[in-house]
Formats: sequence, structure tokens, C-alpha cells
Amino acid sequence: MIYFDNSATSRFKPKCVIEEYNRFVLNSCNSGRSGHKDCIQVATKVLLARESIKKWLGANDDYEVIFTSNCTQALNMAILGYVTPNSHVITTVYEHNSVLRPLQFLQDNYGVKVTYLSPDLTGFVKASDFEAAITDDTKLVVVNQTSNVTGFSQDIEEIGKITKKHNIKLLVDTAQSLGHEPIDMEQMKVDMLASCGHKGIHGMQGVGILVIKKDIALKHILFGGTGTESDILTQPDHMPEGYECGTINTGGILALAKAFDWTYSNFATLNRHYKYLSSEILYGLKSMPKITCYSDFPSTVISIKADGYSSNEVAEHLNNHNIAVRSGLHCAPKIHSHLGTIEDGLCRISIGYNNSINDCHTLLKALSKLN
Repeated sequence: MIYFDNSATSRFKPKCVIEEYNRFVLNSCNSGRSGHKDCIQVATKVLLARESIKKWLGANDDYEVIFTSNCTQALNMAILGYVTPNSHVITTVYEHNSVLRPLQFLQDNYGVKVTYLSPDLTGFVKASDFEAAITDDTKLVVVNQTSNVTGFSQDIEEIGKITKKHNIKLLVDTAQSLGHEPIDMEQMKVDMLASCGHKGIHGMQGVGILVIKKDIALKHILFGGTGTESDILTQPDHMPEGYECGTINTGGILALAKAFDWTYSNFATLNRHYKYLSSEILYGLKSMPKITCYSDFPSTVISIKADGYSSNEVAEHLNNHNIAVRSGLHCAPKIHSHLGTIEDGLCRISIGYNNSINDCHTLLKALSKLN
């Protein structure tokens, strides 16, 4: 099958990632829970993984890496753990339900007010709109760097200048941008960054990260064993272990460190490849009058609508041609409401390193058969 569903999970995994994962599986132990030498060796590798991830993300010693099961858990930890009752949060209509739903919960139960900013005609949310929305009660700004529906990337550095100026914390969802967009947390003034391992960074499913400034106090939303302070019944507050309850996905974490090293060491080559394939698809779509494209610049995310067909019908048509894409709302209802596609959603083509120019031509040929 030609796989164009990489924004959900990248199919390509570097050899070093697979080898590291298998190496741990064949020599499994529980990091940080015992004193034998295998456990100590693995715990040391997990520590080194944290430092490697921080290096690639421009996070200095003021930051800590908390490992989670996915980006959704990381976002929930940051939002529910940091936002206080009756405060104010600024976000955008581009956000995923892993942001929208915890914010709705805080609105419904704790009097939190939320401002949702919309993009302009170019697809970008102006940094000045964030500043205009700030009130005396604004506690947090949450924004995804790259939309999982349109592929538009926001100017995080400009937004960070504004949040820093007003002493407001900035949380960035990088689920779609990690591995595709340059990220320097210190330079961009990002206080918290949430992401996952299984998309553009080419790691495994079941592991995510919350990279957070050490001076940010989070309320706990998860309680349990941490391997530390086991004699007390209250949850430890120290980072990162106090926020990593239960057995961590050690194999996924060690593979994730390898994925970061491989992806960012090959960053320029990878993204030239993505841009080349994306440009070819976008060029081909322009010759199809019945196709409306909602992504108008080279990106790993291209969403389309075909006149006379539902997004599910387009996806099924491509599936019958042995091509995998994703249809529907992509767990991002507000941007679909903004685009006027909430009733049916869109068909998303997402490019990965596994794709070739022949894949793009096969996709375009299949789409041309819609009539």
C-alpha cells in the first residue's frame, strides 16, 4: 500500500530506532525501580535520553523532560496542571481536541475563560491578535506550531516575545511540527512543549514528552508509584519522576532518543524531500477543477475536498487504489467550523520519508479518476 497517513503515524522508522527498541525488549527491566546493574544501566540511558532531547529542542538546564504515553497526556498535564480556576487562556481554532477538550472541561467546571483566535486570509494567526486578547487574568497561551488539518505553521517566536513581555506562560503543541520545523525553546521563549514520538520524529507509538521549565509548578493529574519517596502517601512534586507515575515506556523512550538523533541529524535532507513531494502534489492538484485544496504551500499536510464526494468517499476511492489517507475532522473541529467543512471534514494526504515521486504520481492519477 502507498502510505500517505504519516501525520497520524509515520510508517518509516530508521534502522537505529528499531534496533534500539529491540535491544531493550530483549533485555527488559524496569528503569529506576531496582538496584541491580541492568536497572542502573537502563536508568542512565533514560537520563541521557532526556539530555539528548533537550539538546535538539534548544532547551537548556532550566528545562526538564517529562516522559508521557503520548502528546495528549502531555497537553493534559500542562493545561489541567497549570491553569487555575477563573483564569483566562488564549488559544486558536487550529487546536486539536487534546487541547480543546481539557479547556472545555475547565470552562464548564472551574470558570476558566477561553479566547479562540482565528487565522487571517493567509491562514496565519497574527501575533498581534494574541497580544490584543490578553487580559489581567490571562494565565496561559496554547498554540500548535503546525496544524494537522491545513499544514500551516505559526510564528512561535513572535508569539513567544509577546507572552514573555506580559509574563504569561506559552505552551506549544508540536505533534505535527516535530521533525519538520526548527524548534529552539529558549530562543522562542517557549515555557512548555508537548509532543509525541510516532510522527515526524520517526519513533514508536506509546511515548510522548512534556518539556517544561523547572520553575513551573504543576498540579498532579496522575498519582502512583514513582520509585522515589515511597514512604509517603502524597505525590512527590520533584521533576521529572514525580510526574511519571507507573512503569515508563523505556523501550519507546530509548528508541525516541535515537529517533531524535537520526531525524535532526538528517533534518535538511528530510525536509527537502518533503518539500519536493509536496510541491509535486500541489502542482498536480491545480489541474483538477473538482478538487479544492486547503493547503496552498509545501507542507507534509495537504487536505482536499472533491466536489460531489464526501471525504470518506474520497478516502475509500483511494483505498481501492491501494493508497492510504485519512478522512474526517482529524480531531480538530474548530478549524473545520472556520473552514466551513465541519459537516463532512476533509481528506488529508500526509507525506513521509517512505514516500516517493512515483507515489505522488499514482495518487494524482487516482484522484483524477473522480468524476
